Amino acid sequence: MSIIFEAIVYLAVGSAYWWWAQNLTIFGLAPNLIFAAALCSAILAGPVKGVAWGFFLGLYADMLGSDMFGGYALTYTLMAYGVYIIKRHFDMDGLFSQLVASLALSWLSILFYQGLVISFSRPGHLDLRIFLAEPFLNALAVPVMFQVFYRLKRGLGIL
Repeated sequence: MSIIFEAIVYLAVGSAYWWWAQNLTIFGLAPNLIFAAALCSAILAGPVKGVAWGFFLGLYADMLGSDMFGGYALTYTLMAYGVYIIKRHFDMDGLFSQLVASLALSWLSILFYQGLVISFSRPGHLDLRIFLAEPFLNALAVPVMFQVFYRLKRGLGIL
């Protein structure tokens, strides 16, 4: 039964990101709720489920984008694995550690994805607004998404 709830949460996160990016952007910027969900699921879930959530959320982001299919899936999968390694040494449940992890992993994810695009596709363009502002928007979204996922984990047993 939890797989059904997880599928519903997965579709809700993807729909919320799509709606937010279409309707609530400020100067063309919106927090990447898919990134926030991948990071929060990697923090809360075990290693296999966290990596699976990162992969499938990355596939959803790839379906929304047009640059290179599979790039976000690889990026979020590696991010989830990295979070699994890091959370053995650090307490990722705290607000400060979530903010720091969100900022650092946002920049690393953007750079890694752009490196993939340059390596395997045509030279992409990195919008400086996205590189400078989106990590801070993600840092604001991650603690909220973490609380939502934490309550879903406690209440419904997902993740």
